[in-house]
Amino acid sequence: MAVSSQLKMLKRARVRKERRLPTPGTVLVNEGDSVRPETVIARADYVKGNPYIVDLGSELGFKPDPSQVERIVLKKAGDAVKAGEVIGRYQKSFWEPLKEITSPVDGRIEFVSKIRASIIIREDPRSAKPLSIVAVASRLRIFPRLIRAYTTVKEGDQVFEGKIIAAAPSLGGLEYVYAPTSGVVEKICPRTGTVTIVRPIKATTVVAGITGKVISVIPDEGAIVEGVGTFVQGVFGIGGEHNGVLRIIADGPASIVGREDIPDDVAGQILVGGAFVTADALEKAKSSGARGFITGGASNLDIVQFLGTEISAGVTGVEDVDFTLILLEGFGVMPISASTWEILREREGAPTFVDGSTQLRAGVIRPEIIVCSDESGGEEALPLVETTREGAMVETREIAPGDRVRCVMAPYFGLWGTVEEVPAEPERVESGAVLQVARVRLDDGKLVTVAEANLEVWS
Repeated sequence: MAVSSQLKMLKRARVRKERRLPTPGTVLVNEGDSVRPETVIARADYVKGNPYIVDLGSELGFKPDPSQVERIVLKKAGDAVKAGEVIGRYQKSFWEPLKEITSPVDGRIEFVSKIRASIIIREDPRSAKPLSIVAVASRLRIFPRLIRAYTTVKEGDQVFEGKIIAAAPSLGGLEYVYAPTSGVVEKICPRTGTVTIVRPIKATTVVAGITGKVISVIPDEGAIVEGVGTFVQGVFGIGGEHNGVLRIIADGPASIVGREDIPDDVAGQILVGGAFVTADALEKAKSSGARGFITGGASNLDIVQFLGTEISAGVTGVEDVDFTLILLEGFGVMPISASTWEILREREGAPTFVDGSTQLRAGVIRPEIIVCSDESGGEEALPLVETTREGAMVETREIAPGDRVRCVMAPYFGLWGTVEEVPAEPERVESGAVLQVARVRLDDGKLVTVAEANLEVWS
């Protein structure tokens, strides 16, 4: 059995994209509206979900030791919680009252620190409130009118989550009150004994990304847009979504692109290289205003150098980089396939959408390139591509003579060819293992024997 490739290369197709906000907002388009890549589909103003710090010492009136924290906390990292839900309990003795610690917000437990006796909760942005009111007087057990004598901040100060905003002497030394979230101190109230922190409101929008029409509206979230264009998927990417004009800068699909090969006038463009691109070339492209780069291959080390951090395992597309990189073939020096190169070369100059988001585990998500087209006519006869975030499971199928294949393991990794023969009996391969194999005529004319498991079949 060989892996049946899920990657798509379509010169002309109907592309249907779901465009959703990360949080409920206002949809700005109607069904039937024509849209361009830059058309805003929906907008939302929301409060970013910040970490909330629940200090067990402040809640209980004493700082528990690590063994006590383990018994007190009822939740573990990763658990979802609701505002007011009990996340900890403590009872000193049978005759003492039971103390319960509740979550201040809807969110998810991010970390439980036994040393600091604290719980960090990542707030769900969908339920985030623009104000955070901290009951300083009650926590420090002081008279509300004396609050200003114990606060370490004043109105107008910017604070970050975890910053000490008040302190008072206690039997064990000093007792602290921490800012539960980031924001600006709006008010210190001596009547209620509270400190009010105003949190910044973040505006977010989602654009169409492609040229087309709105075929349906998703209330409060976005819309589904359909357009016609070239659709190509890669094997790996970073950097999320960007739009730009497609431009070929390599001499051919096997070219190596270095810093000196990047033109100065690339602002707003999606660049297409050849078999390999260096970290210096990526850095120059980004600093010159390019929106993305499409290449056959690249070095993992160069990508890490370009990002300034390790690549996230399993899922990409959330990197803090205003740039998209898509590898069409794989890691290393990997020439772009002739068919893909010709498709992209013919569409040079067209508005292009790229998304580097990649998921490598179950439910595979591939990076994608959509080159928009204004041509009309015959759309109903075109293949339909629906892009979602659900991904697809890897499929296998029997291999047969005439199949177009790509080798996915050394020594022929990345090379393309056509199956000429499929022996009925297993054979010994170069590694010494006895496996089902296929005779493959590589594009350079060489006939090789490759294990079926090391082939990717393209339909």
